Amino acid sequence: MTEDTLLQLMTEVEKEDPIDYADLPFDDAALRQLACRLIAERSSELEASGLPVEALLATMWASTAKLVLENLVLNARLLTLQGQPDDARALIERIARQSRGDA
Repeated sequence: MTEDTLLQLMTEVEKEDPIDYADLPFDDAALRQLACRLIAERSSELEASGLPVEALLATMWASTAKLVLENLVLNARLLTLQGQPDDARALIERIARQSRGDA
């Protein structure tokens, strides 16, 4: 997966689910490019490793799961630090319900 291809795909995905950069003092395009570069480098390393496709997919899914967990933790931590621990719990509970197919 090349950096440019990944950037194009990520841009398409973000149309459906945009990232809220809020007032962060960073260039969102530069952050997006950096993320794509890091993933493209990791992709090249994995592809060159000679691992079977199943192992590559397992590694990618495990990495994705870790990133989702990290995102959940960071969002919950932010809400807690903002004095909204109940909102953090509600966020986690809402996501858990959605993952089970509950409304």
